[in-house]
Amino acid sequence: MATKYDAEKDYAAYHELAKETEELETRIAEILAQRHKLNEKVARHLQAARKQVNFDIVKAAAHEFQVEILNEITKAVIESNNLEKAVKLIDHLETHLEARLRLNLKKEDVAKSTAPPTVSPAVATRKKPPLDAKKPADQQIPATQSAPGIAQPPPPASGKAGGNIVERRTVLNNRLNEICRYEYDNDRLTRMVFLDAKDNPLRTHQLIYDKQGNLVQEIHIDRAGITLQVWDREMNKDGKIVREIIRNAHNEVLHSVEFKYDRHGRLGKKEWRDSHNKRAKSWEYKYDKDAKEPSKIIWRDERNKRYGQVELRYDDKGHIIEEISKDRAGDLIRALNYQYFYGK
Repeated sequence: MATKYDAEKDYAAYHELAKETEELETRIAEILAQRHKLNEKVARHLQAARKQVNFDIVKAAAHEFQVEILNEITKAVIESNNLEKAVKLIDHLETHLEARLRLNLKKEDVAKSTAPPTVSPAVATRKKPPLDAKKPADQQIPATQSAPGIAQPPPPASGKAGGNIVERRTVLNNRLNEICRYEYDNDRLTRMVFLDAKDNPLRTHQLIYDKQGNLVQEIHIDRAGITLQVWDREMNKDGKIVREIIRNAHNEVLHSVEFKYDRHGRLGKKEWRDSHNKRAKSWEYKYDKDAKEPSKIIWRDERNKRYGQVELRYDDKGHIIEEISKDRAGDLIRALNYQYFYGK
């Protein structure tokens, strides 16, 4: 049943609603005005903050972010065997390093911390210098490992002391992805400088040797000169690596790697253990007949279950030129190609 219209009562109600609407519109206008004033105030504070920014704090924050990402990559690959997540994290780290936190460092500061070699690939030759016959083959190529790839540094150039530089270029999807320049002192690899495709410094690996000439420590440093990770190596009496311990910048153990060799003295297996010394994963090396270099590396999880592999192809000099990573189903994860340049 419809309510009977009451002209006087309904008009009073309408008048009251109109009044409330007007008051509400006035309040909205006041809030918008306050918002505009606050935005102006925030803009002034931001402008002042940018002028007073402390780049040391920014560098420290960037370093903490890098360490956090590296630790997440370690967990993804070593503890959970989540390769897809690891690749995404690596891409995220590259984006962070190359674009999102590109610090306004002075050119001379960058030169001091990352000082790239002076020899350009444009004047480098592709001729491979002869190896030092006095040294065993497994000692001529330091067993340094790059993540996520596994390509080893090429042998040092022989000849005059110091200044020998070898460059390796990594190609991903037919595009230059990364440059690694090797610096030598008396035929001993002392530093690996990593740069992006535009020749901008990314990070540096500093190599430390003992009195016997064994590579016992590798220090990973970012382009701002801040230590990211430290790799300590334990050697046996034959000069072969038996264990690696990887620590972060705070000297906390991230994980360790145990090396096992076959009866021919070739690397047969690497076994990872987490920070609690619990077995995390392993790499099993496969060789073709009497080959000195592996043709395949099988990845196994903490239960020794196969979850992927890397297939390797070499040039006639014995250097890795192609590295193909596949998951447990045989599907391609990523394919890397390597190009080598030898300095005079």
